[in-house]
Amino acid sequence: MQLTRRSAAMALVVLSSPLLRSVPAATFCAAAAAFNQHNHRSGVRHNHHRLKSSTSRDDPSLTGEATCYNHLKRSRPVRIKAKALHPSEAAATKAALSDDDKSKTKLIHFQRHGQGTHNQLYKEWTDRTGIPIDLSETNPELNPLLLPDIIDAPLTDKGRNQCKEQRIDKREYLGGVELIVVSPLVRALETACITFDDHLPSMNEIADVHNDGGVRWIAHEGIREELGLLLCNQRRPLKETQLEFPHVDFSLLALDGSKSDEDLYWKQYLERTLTNDADGTPQRESMEDMSHRAYDFLVEYLYHRPEKEIAVVGHSAWLLAMTNAVLEFEEASDDVEEFGTMFGQAELRSATLTFTE
Repeated sequence: MQLTRRSAAMALVVLSSPLLRSVPAATFCAAAAAFNQHNHRSGVRHNHHRLKSSTSRDDPSLTGEATCYNHLKRSRPVRIKAKALHPSEAAATKAALSDDDKSKTKLIHFQRHGQGTHNQLYKEWTDRTGIPIDLSETNPELNPLLLPDIIDAPLTDKGRNQCKEQRIDKREYLGGVELIVVSPLVRALETACITFDDHLPSMNEIADVHNDGGVRWIAHEGIREELGLLLCNQRRPLKETQLEFPHVDFSLLALDGSKSDEDLYWKQYLERTLTNDADGTPQRESMEDMSHRAYDFLVEYLYHRPEKEIAVVGHSAWLLAMTNAVLEFEEASDDVEEFGTMFGQAELRSATLTFTE
């Protein structure tokens, strides 16, 4: 089943695939013309998620002019002071945390997933048309990330190799991880399993995902990618995911009373936002709303975990919202620039987070 699904997803992103064969060069040119005509009429509709600049051509553009979120950070009851952790400081930092049982500081390794099939599709489309996809576009002919085949996009071979490189480069550095919290989307789960392969449980331990003997693996809805419009961010049926990742605890996922297999978290977001939209078009989750999710995850969940060194594996837009609109870095430090930009594919950045009320 999984091989069939992966093959189908990969078929989306090669030039000989059914999708791209159904969108010949003439249609790509027509799409480009439509983009140009639309942008001429509207003065180029800018994405409301834009912050810092990005140079990658195989990533959806979520970047642009910087926005200041200091007012938002100051308005929250718990402040989260952050400091980037560099490898040379790791040993001393870990030792200090282990000696202080009452510390309100945790060491977090944040990682974005490797290249997904949606990222590769974005690149192929952009290379073919010469124009980046407008991710707020609601016409599937102009925004292929609305196609149902792209739901819960898995990693490409390139993405898997990116994760393997991270594992090799940072194996010793990540050896002290006690808990791995991961988005329930497949590309994030695959990324975590490859990068943190050394922390995977044995077959005997998998029988009890709640075991206390080793590193816990927990899926959490709060670190999912942007909700609302782009189908690459919608979760596939949960039973399929549980079969593929039996060592992950999915008990925190939103389920209704009947234990429905559908993506209830996605459905609930649509129900909340569609009521405010007359034409019934799904609304993309804003950067500020994503920051609220990030804040709730960090303060209501991560802060109360007993573990002190934790890995969090998620997505680019969510990470961008968290680092810009939740975490407070020292303004005069290089941390602001380092953490304020979009994470690269499979990139891992570490920081100490100190929670103060």
